[in-house]
Amino acid sequence: MEIRLYFQILRRGWWIILLTALAAMTASLIVSYVSQPIYRVSTSFIVVPNPSLLSGSSGVLLDSLATLDKPSISQTYAEILNSPRIYRETLNQLGFNELALIDYTYSAVVLPDSNIIKLSVEGPDQVTIVLLANSIGERGIIFVQTTYMIFDMAVLDPAVLPIKPIRPQPIRDAGIALALGFGVGVALAFLIETLSTTIGNIMQQFALDDVSLALTRKTFERRLEARASSRSTPIAGYLSLCMVQMEGLKEYIDILPRSSFQQILRDATTNMKNQLRGTDIIGRWSDYSFAVLLSETTGEALNTMGRIRVTLSLPIKIKISGENLYLKPFIGIKEHSPGESAEELKKFAEHALEKALTSGEGITIIDSNKRIIYG
Repeated sequence: MEIRLYFQILRRGWWIILLTALAAMTASLIVSYVSQPIYRVSTSFIVVPNPSLLSGSSGVLLDSLATLDKPSISQTYAEILNSPRIYRETLNQLGFNELALIDYTYSAVVLPDSNIIKLSVEGPDQVTIVLLANSIGERGIIFVQTTYMIFDMAVLDPAVLPIKPIRPQPIRDAGIALALGFGVGVALAFLIETLSTTIGNIMQQFALDDVSLALTRKTFERRLEARASSRSTPIAGYLSLCMVQMEGLKEYIDILPRSSFQQILRDATTNMKNQLRGTDIIGRWSDYSFAVLLSETTGEALNTMGRIRVTLSLPIKIKISGENLYLKPFIGIKEHSPGESAEELKKFAEHALEKALTSGEGITIIDSNKRIIYG
C-alpha cells in the first residue's frame, strides 16, 4: 500500500523531478564551460640506502635496511617535499612569483606499504605544473642528500606533460549532476506533497464549522460567489440555492448540552450529504439552519431537497431525557437565473424560506422565472 502511494506521489511530481534534474545538468554544463581547466601531474621518488653504504660493512648495510622498514623515514622525506621552505626555494630558483601561482597546489604522500613517495601538482598551465613537480623533487633530493647520510632519495618516475584536465569533465560532471538533481527532485516531490497535504488539512479545518462539520458561512458564500459568477452557468436553473431551517431546534439551543447539540448538527450534515452529489456543497448558515448549493439541477432541486426533508424529519432520540426531538425542517429554494448575482440568489432563497415558514408548506421554490411554487 505504501509503495503504491509512493509511486502515486512520484507520478504527480514527475515534472518537479524532471525540471530539477535538467536544471542541475544544465548548471553543471554551464559551470564546466566557463570554468578554467585544471591539470595534474605526478612524479614519484624512492627512498634507498646511501650508495656509499654499499661499499661498507655488511652489518651497517643490514642495519640501514632494517631501519628503512620503519614508515617514519619515508614519511619524513614526504614532509620535506611538502615543506613551504622547499617550495619557496623552488620558486626562487625558477624565478616565479608566489602570488602568481596562487591557483597551484602540491602534495606529497607515501604510498601504502612501500618506500615510494608520490608528489602531485595541480594547476591551470600544463608546462608550469611539470616544471614545478620536477623542480620541487630536485630541491627535496638536494636537501636530503645534505642532511641525511644514511638514506637517499631518487627520482623513480619524472613528471610528464598531461593531456587531459582532471576538472572540469563535462560528461562525467553532467551525469553526476543529473543523478543528484534526480534525487533532489524526488525529495522535493515528497516535500511538496507533504506540505500541500498539511496546508490542505489546515485550510480544510479553517473552512469547516467546528460544530456541524459543514462549511462555514464565509467559505460557503465565497464558493457561491465563484459559481454564480462563473461563465459555465448560463443555463436557467443550472444552480439552485437552498435554505434549510430546522424549527424544531430553536427551543433546544440553550437547553441541550453542547456535545448533544453538536452531534445533532453533525448527524444532520451527514444525512444531507448522503442525498447530495460530489459537486454539491453544504454550509452552516445560522445556529439552526443550513445552506445547500446544488449544481446541474435543472428541474431536480425540488426532488433532491424533498428527500433531504424526509430524512431530516425522522425523530431523533435525546439520550439525556429519552424523548424524541423533531427537527421540523422547512426549505426555501431559488433556482439561478442567467446573470443573477450571488446576493440576489441569497435574497430570493431566504424569501422562499420565509414563504415556506409562513405558509406552513414544507418546501417553497422560486424558479428561474421568479415564480413561487409550493412543494
